Amino acid sequence: MKFSHYNLKVRHEGKLILYNTMYKNIAEFDPEHARYLEELTQNGLIPKDIKQQEVLGFLVEQLFVVEDYVNELASFQLGYNRSLFGSGVLHHTILTNLSCNLDCPYCFEDKTGDFMSIETADAYIEWLKPQLRNASKLYVTWYGGEPLLNKRVIHCITKKILPLQTEYGFEYSAGIVTNGVLLTKTFTDLASQLHICGVQITLDGDHDDHNRYRCLRKDHAGTFDTILDNLAYFCQNVYSDTANILRVNITDQNYDGIPDLLGRIPQVVKEKSMLLLRWIYSSKNGRTPNTEFSAEKRGKSPYTNLAPLYELADSLGFVTNSMDEGRTYNFCECDFDGEFLIDQDGDLFMCTHCMDKSESVGNVRGGFSTQRDALRYANFISQNPFDDRECLACKLLPLCKGGCRKARFLGKKACTDAKSDTKSYVLQKYYKALEGVVV
Repeated sequence: MKFSHYNLKVRHEGKLILYNTMYKNIAEFDPEHARYLEELTQNGLIPKDIKQQEVLGFLVEQLFVVEDYVNELASFQLGYNRSLFGSGVLHHTILTNLSCNLDCPYCFEDKTGDFMSIETADAYIEWLKPQLRNASKLYVTWYGGEPLLNKRVIHCITKKILPLQTEYGFEYSAGIVTNGVLLTKTFTDLASQLHICGVQITLDGDHDDHNRYRCLRKDHAGTFDTILDNLAYFCQNVYSDTANILRVNITDQNYDGIPDLLGRIPQVVKEKSMLLLRWIYSSKNGRTPNTEFSAEKRGKSPYTNLAPLYELADSLGFVTNSMDEGRTYNFCECDFDGEFLIDQDGDLFMCTHCMDKSESVGNVRGGFSTQRDALRYANFISQNPFDDRECLACKLLPLCKGGCRKARFLGKKACTDAKSDTKSYVLQKYYKALEGVVV
């Protein structure tokens, strides 16, 4: 037997907290049992008395200790490859336009004002059909700009996808990333017809902070109340088999107001949404290039100031699965073969974070337009953490799954914020595990 490579130990108030990043198990050891655990560590997992045997039995049961033959990294790599290449799921992010009704200072997109045409929507359907032969599911994310500025294309494409389910035998569902201003009751009442079962909406802090960041482009009016009311109505009236996402952007300016924000979120949103807390990072693109919005609070240890906010959110009844719980293998939607972003012109991209035409790998009117494009896609999709010695040794690999695929494609590496402060990370999981096993 051996200790799992993915165990993290944290001392807290005289107790020992053990958390496993691979299996997501957590346990609290009082001082006496922590001593038995240390003795087992020193003795090479050979128990000397009944107490040590009890502790060892628990460690084996919870996979803190595994058999010698177990190759945990190989197991993770198998799951990673199956998720990437064998899911049978097509995930297409469709950018209905590059226009927006808001004027957020940190936005990285270049708002050209271009809209997807019905002709391009039809070309997408024709490009899609051959891919459906081997697909078990098609999931579309409506994206922008603000996608609801072009509802005509959403209705058009959905109307043409639905009959194809009978012909090809796949399951179809959709989600939408929207600022929420146009997520009106009228549109929400149509969501089931459009097979939209999930929404992602962002708030930029509490009421006043949000309205400074996320104001209407036309008159700089605030949007907080409208967005929150629309999200609550969506959560109340749309059945979702996947959690909606409430993303809260955090900056130096709005950080102190986040507790007040969490206190005013309606109960139905808490119950039907997953809360993500995210720092705003500077971008070289957009309206305010290279502006730092959260340098002071984020600091050199980005998770340290996130942890108390997550702990508060947990105590208030939020679902705070921060994309690292459960045994999943994808960092984001880009981690699937067959995932594309289709922009308003029908150009194909490998990532949603930048739609620079130089990064296109083809168009729906012709697929991969050149061998070079196909090679670029193959290089992008084959990026993985298993060629990186630092990742192979890292105990947090099951949390970040190697991080951002595009960053790795560009020769960079984006480690999880939790790596900067693993103690705060483990303690946040500890506080969340109200029914955690105590040895």
